[in-house]
Amino acid sequence: MMTQIDPSDRSTLCTFSPDDWIVHRHYGIGQIKAVETKAIGEEETTYYRIEAHNSSTIWVPISSEDDLLRPAASENEFAEVVQVLQRPSRKMNAQFQTRIARIRKVSREGNPVMLARTVRDLWARRNRRGQLSNTEETAWRRLVDRLIAEWTVSMDLEEDQANQKLYNLLEAHALPSVAA
Repeated sequence: MMTQIDPSDRSTLCTFSPDDWIVHRHYGIGQIKAVETKAIGEEETTYYRIEAHNSSTIWVPISSEDDLLRPAASENEFAEVVQVLQRPSRKMNAQFQTRIARIRKVSREGNPVMLARTVRDLWARRNRRGQLSNTEETAWRRLVDRLIAEWTVSMDLEEDQANQKLYNLLEAHALPSVAA
């Protein structure tokens, strides 16, 4: 059995409401479509029903929201992303395992500024060296996709516009720095 919750009923203690844009720690950007209570056996649990960027549906218990969800970045936060992308890249650690640990941490935390910094630094490393490892390349593409998806929502852009802005910033600013 499933019951839809009235968003004005604050007894459910929900941080988010239907139509809010959020970022899920594992699935990236999505939009809250409803807050619903489901009964499984004798236990009722209240969930956010989220439509993810890829149109799949994710159910997140409101009791797990602090661990799994954050609000989509604001325009001011994306201004900081642009500032990061306008700075020269930083040399990444020479040790593969250390670089991968950084990438995993950034991916897990999902902070758009950290995403932008890591995207910039990986892009510069790839351009200086000619390629990344398969693991780094896959991670780089996933991080770019997450950054672009949130950028489109936060700045009300089409995906190709956000993509173009990202690559313009990377090409203009990321390379003039320390050799990798």
